[in-house]
Amino acid sequence: MRGGRDLLIRGGCLILLGFSLSGCMSQKLAPARSHFYASRFTQADQTLAEIKPDEKDAILLLMERGLIRQAMHRYESSTTDLLQAVERERYLTTHSATQTGASFLANDMTISYRGPPFERTLLHSFLAKNFLARGKWDDAAVEARNIIRNLQSLDGFPDDAYSRYMAGFCLELSRDYSNAALQYRCASNLVSGVSIDDQTGAIGPAGRLKGKRTNNGATELVCFVGIGRSPKGSMMYSGLPAIPQPAYAEIYFNGALAGRSYHFSNVSELLLKTLERKAAMQALKDVTRIVVKEVIADQIKQKNEGLGLIAEIAMLALDAPDDRRWESLPMWLQIARIPCPADLKSYDVVFKTSTGHVLRRMTITDPITRNENVFVSFCRDLPPESIPLVTVPASPVSAHGR
Repeated sequence: MRGGRDLLIRGGCLILLGFSLSGCMSQKLAPARSHFYASRFTQADQTLAEIKPDEKDAILLLMERGLIRQAMHRYESSTTDLLQAVERERYLTTHSATQTGASFLANDMTISYRGPPFERTLLHSFLAKNFLARGKWDDAAVEARNIIRNLQSLDGFPDDAYSRYMAGFCLELSRDYSNAALQYRCASNLVSGVSIDDQTGAIGPAGRLKGKRTNNGATELVCFVGIGRSPKGSMMYSGLPAIPQPAYAEIYFNGALAGRSYHFSNVSELLLKTLERKAAMQALKDVTRIVVKEVIADQIKQKNEGLGLIAEIAMLALDAPDDRRWESLPMWLQIARIPCPADLKSYDVVFKTSTGHVLRRMTITDPITRNENVFVSFCRDLPPESIPLVTVPASPVSAHGR
């Protein structure tokens, strides 16, 4: 009996040490993110080529690869990744009791990543973008309802104006105008400096939005804009940087300025509010966890002083914060809704800082889809992936861009 108890104690220590090792974030993420932000999308995708559905960071890996593939305009494979992340998260919601118990003794890095509420909502927003890019309006409406479901019980976590507008827009395209209006009103209550017409979804400066539009056959472009890079997970517990004034995008048709994007959500701000909420929830858990660990270590010491010391050190070493997060998300999530030509095939975007300094210029041809008089598109201030230099015999080296 005595030997059995000693064996259990030793086994418990080994399990805890095993949790410590398993808590390390996937080593594939850092290089994949580096490639992504350098617009080496193919290399980023290849770095994340192997993802096991049941590995601890599977959801995070799938979300990261989903955005990489979206940047490559591979909307089908991006959708597959993001849907798998959704399915895995739903599975963990109902099958995570064992992992939760393990995290109580060790730390939250030992359990499978699910992401904070705002990331789980944005997961559906980016899925909706994939469906919009392929003209799958009904599927986009399904994601709108998933967004709304996620935002119905926030329990103190932050709401997201960008996702609210996305939900409203997808419902508008599916002719569910009353629910679309409700989401537009919710979005309007969350943003500052922006007016939103809840009947039409029109966007403009606060107090300067013109009267409600009528269906006069005019065409418009609704463009979802991502700018910047959201904070790294390593910044979460060492002090997030000050939230800067939002950059924005100007949109041009045939060289003429047609309008600009308006700021809806800042991922850094959503993250900060999430950390504040988690801190309040975590305080009691951390105190209880420390007490339990000390009791376990003391019990082990009574059997074996040396082993008890090792156990105490090991369990204290496991007290590490979970700094995993979806880092390929942009910093600023914005939307432009402006009149456009009826034969729209492309448009130019100029990304600017809050003071008007030009960050980047791009021409967008994909995605552009149409639902009656509404064109739909999205863009981000990441340059397209460049084609490698090609050397042609007996001629100078020439560079080709896509």
